[in-house]
Amino acid sequence: MTHAEFQQLRDLPEKIVVADIEFKFDKDGRPNMTFRDVAVLNSLGWEVSLNGTYKPDIPAVSFNFSVHGIGPICRVDVNGTIHGSAGRTHKHDLRREEDARRNLPTAVARPDLEGKTAREVWEDLCQRANIQHTGRFIDP
Repeated sequence: MTHAEFQQLRDLPEKIVVADIEFKFDKDGRPNMTFRDVAVLNSLGWEVSLNGTYKPDIPAVSFNFSVHGIGPICRVDVNGTIHGSAGRTHKHDLRREEDARRNLPTAVARPDLEGKTAREVWEDLCQRANIQHTGRFIDP
């Protein structure tokens, strides 16, 4: 996926998530809550899925968008691992074709998301990426 294709998908109106977003504890007893493989429907036909992680002890939240056969294309981390000058609250997105294979190495600070709840971060993502969420968001 090129950067232009990523931007086209990101800016595409009327993307839809119909599933509920619910962070759940894994059965393996790990302290993090997750959800996986939530489909993001779009008129371009890209197979986009969304995964999320919530770390209640910190608290920290991540939303990661991937395209089947390509890899991750966008990730938002709030209160996550420090990424240089971008800090702990930042966004990664596809800048170059090889970025998906390199787990989106470029991070851009998003201080406007600091202190936001998982729901507030999700609502910001939906607004900025033109995603209509018709399911429920269940607070972790």
